[in-house]
Order: sequence, then structure tokens, then C-alpha cells
Amino acid sequence: MSEPASLSQELVYGCMTHIPLWFDFPSFVTPLYMGDAQNEGSVNLRDHAPEWVPHHPILGSLAGLFALKNYVQLHHPTAKHVGVCQYRKFISNSEIGVSAANYQVMNVVSRQEVSTLPLAELMLPAPGADFLLGKPCTFGTPPKRMGYLEQYNSVHPIEDLLRFTALAVELGVLTRKEVMFFLNQTAFLPGGIELGVYPAAFWIESVSAIEKVIRACVVRHPRKRPGYQARAWAFCSERLGSYMLLRYFKTQTPQVRWTKEYTGRMVLVNADESTTYVGGV
Repeated sequence: MSEPASLSQELVYGCMTHIPLWFDFPSFVTPLYMGDAQNEGSVNLRDHAPEWVPHHPILGSLAGLFALKNYVQLHHPTAKHVGVCQYRKFISNSEIGVSAANYQVMNVVSRQEVSTLPLAELMLPAPGADFLLGKPCTFGTPPKRMGYLEQYNSVHPIEDLLRFTALAVELGVLTRKEVMFFLNQTAFLPGGIELGVYPAAFWIESVSAIEKVIRACVVRHPRKRPGYQARAWAFCSERLGSYMLLRYFKTQTPQVRWTKEYTGRMVLVNADESTTYVGGV
């Protein structure tokens, strides 16, 4: 499939990476380099969001998201859509690979296999669609469902999400009336607004709001947690991004059947033939 002639004007698609890319993405995807992978002549975190460079170790690809937002506003102010992927994770509009053994809404493909796939077709929304999102999931086992707060507490220190939520309210990103809806929300879109394709105006507004909260978090609560829990604010922002999407769809008139029209499948690329989800290198 050849790319539409207007694609470069309508869609800006960024790929967050802190290492050299494993495989060739479609030509409409622009790598955004972080950490040691930054290089002259490329789109880099240090050039487009220098204030977030010191925080990259605790934010991961979220720091790159803020740089992508600035890049879009500076170089592509008339873009209609923004796409986001990571060096080994993207949203596909079709089923590819196999279902991950340890992650119900993720598919896994090998690094070798992904190089043979028509990614230029798979990574775009359906014709006329404004979004391409991963399949939503729920927390807990039926009939017991867990909201964001309960689920967060099962895998992360609960006080981090509480602090994050309090600052979101203080900064006007969430209203007081929304707090319980947010913390008790059971539907979850993995990746939030950090994987997939979105209308540019919605995405920029949402990323800007999340950035405002994260900035307050790193100032008010600078202590870094050890190991996996170091990326606490990124875990929190994924949940807020998910909530923002759900809130947006609820306000649309007429109601769009977004779970049918906009969702595909989150895909993880593994270095080998493994079918389990393993964190990045």
C-alpha cells in the first residue's frame, strides 16, 4: 500500500526510542530519540523538551511524549492527527502475531516477523476514523471489578496515585466531582494517550494537561523510588490518559461506537520467539 499523498500534512507519527530502532517503521513515522540514542540531525528530547531530560530515567517514553507535543506545535501546527508508537510497541488495526501469555489485550510478534509485515497499512486508522487505539480491558476477575485506585494499590504504592490525583485537581485537570469517577473507573485503555493515533487538537490538549500535572509531581515529590517503581508518574499518567479518552467518548453526540470503530490491538515486538510480555531494555 502506498502512502496517501496528503499523509505527511495530516498526520505526525512519532516513535519514542532510547536505543537504535530494531526494524524499519513506515516512512511516515519519525523517530524521537532519548537518552544515549540522541544524535545530531534527528528529532531529540534534548532539543524539543530540554527541561525533561533530567527526568527521563523516571518518566521513560512519557518524557518523549512532551517533546513530540512541542515538535508538532512547532513544525506541524496544522496537523490533523498525531500518532505515537515506541521502538518495540505499537497499535495495529488488525490482529497480528499471537496473544501474549501474560497480558490479555496485547499481541506479541518476533523481531524477525515484524520486518515482514505491512506496517504502513497496519499502523493507520480505518478510513475516516479519528482514532486508532488498543483494545480496552477491565481490572479484576468477574464479577469483582477493580477501579484504578484498587488496581494501582495491588501493584504500586497507592500514595503515588493519590498524590498525582490531588495535584490534578489542584491544577484543574480533574474537577473535584470527577475524582471518584477517575479512581473507581474499571475500563482501561492500556497506553492511555501514549500509543495509537488521535485527533491532533484532542491529543495536544490532553498531553499538555498531563505535562502540567507531571511537572508539579516532580517538584513536589522529587524522591525517586527504586527499581521498577521508579516510573510512578508514568504509571499514573497512563491511567489519566485512559480516563481522558473515556471521558471524551462519553461527551460525543451522537455517541460513537468507539470500541468497534476505533480499537485495534496493542502489539509488542520481542527480540526472540517468546510469547510473553517482558519490559523494555
